[in-house]
Amino acid sequence: MRFLRVLLVLLMFAFFGGWLMPLPAAHAIPLQPVPPRQVSAYELIIAMNTLRVSYGNPPLIEDPIVNAVAQYTAQVMAEKQMSWHIGNVRGRLAAAGYGGGATVWATENFAVGLSMTIDQIMAAWADPDHMRPAVEAAYCHVGAGVATASNGRTYYVLQAAYISGQSCGSYTPGSGNTPAPGGSSSGGIPQYIVPVQRATPDADGNVYHIVQSGQTFWAIAIAYQVTIADLERWNNLSRDVPLRTGQKLYIPGPNAAGYPTPTPKGLVTTSTPDAEGRIVHEVQPYQTLITIAQAYGVTVERILSLNGLQPDWPLRIGQQLVIDPGRVTPSPTLSAIQRLTPEADGRYYHTVQSGQTLSWIANYYDIPLSSLLAWNGLTADSIIRPGQKLLLRVTPPATATATPAPPSVTPTFSPTPSAGPSFTPMPPPSSQNRSVSAWPFLVVGLLILSLGGLAWFGPWRRR
Repeated sequence: MRFLRVLLVLLMFAFFGGWLMPLPAAHAIPLQPVPPRQVSAYELIIAMNTLRVSYGNPPLIEDPIVNAVAQYTAQVMAEKQMSWHIGNVRGRLAAAGYGGGATVWATENFAVGLSMTIDQIMAAWADPDHMRPAVEAAYCHVGAGVATASNGRTYYVLQAAYISGQSCGSYTPGSGNTPAPGGSSSGGIPQYIVPVQRATPDADGNVYHIVQSGQTFWAIAIAYQVTIADLERWNNLSRDVPLRTGQKLYIPGPNAAGYPTPTPKGLVTTSTPDAEGRIVHEVQPYQTLITIAQAYGVTVERILSLNGLQPDWPLRIGQQLVIDPGRVTPSPTLSAIQRLTPEADGRYYHTVQSGQTLSWIANYYDIPLSSLLAWNGLTADSIIRPGQKLLLRVTPPATATATPAPPSVTPTFSPTPSAGPSFTPMPPPSSQNRSVSAWPFLVVGLLILSLGGLAWFGPWRRR
């Protein structure tokens, strides 16, 4: 019996000593997400060349000078966190030696965002201005660059150029091509891209494409007018794993059960007017202002006017475009301030779009630049980003209506910025884990104490 009492005492000491010890530090370390793979300059050029070939044009020839200028441009834009073009791309290329002193013509595409995919970048470049490298046969050379800013946003820059009076190929750029991801000397961008030959659909419209040598995700996606994301989802693949020659890819037909039908390139499915005659179109991959306008039988200028857009602003997948406002007659003299709609807090905001500057926004609303800066705690050197909201402390003037509305109270705003939302800090993860996992130990401890009491006091009761 004495041996049993000693054993129980040792067990209780081991149990409570272990329970009172702090949990291992590993329980308090949160899991770190795996960062997505960044699109490379090589992929930008391959994607644009694949798109160019699909329009019947020869692929662009990679030029080391254009590459260097594009990379430098991306780095400068990232360092300054710019939301607009540096400008004069042809002058910058000529100053770097491109063209050997001859007249140079060039265009520049850039995109910026967090963890953008090649699908998203090419969709942002689907408007007429950004499609020039793909659809205009005059362009001959190409270069690209990628750089990440301190705020985590990545800048993607692609430049296309040609030399006036020279045929493509007569100019010798030298060496210095962009290596493929994971390779040190891939020979740069292939200059001969074979368009993908589409497979014949079966009776149900389904297609089984056999991958041929040299074919890429982008080439196949362009040929079948789908996105890389579609191919990945339908075939349980990842674009990070290269395709194999002879690999079979499934592309479902329009009536395949359980598979969403993608919107083919250039084909726009029009929206139905609502009860008030209002038509709103949701932008799909590969759609441009021109194709959308043609589908609805309206002009590009009308879409720009109804949505407050500029011709050089890229469309976004999922963006809502007003095609017809319905049975509402818009005033031809409606100002930008009159078109404002207050948000839930009763204030008015402007959402920054790509290419806009603080001066442009102030001129657009006909307000002093100094007031715009003061309202938002900015300076003339501040950088604004697409999607950022700027406070406008304005009161839109009343517009004439058929039925007079009761007078509304104009809210007044304090120039002092409002305090941010308060929050209650949560206890550290290790404390939460300990409180949840302690119950089984307490139950076992009580059982041990009960058994110990019986073993300890049992002999005394018999005495």
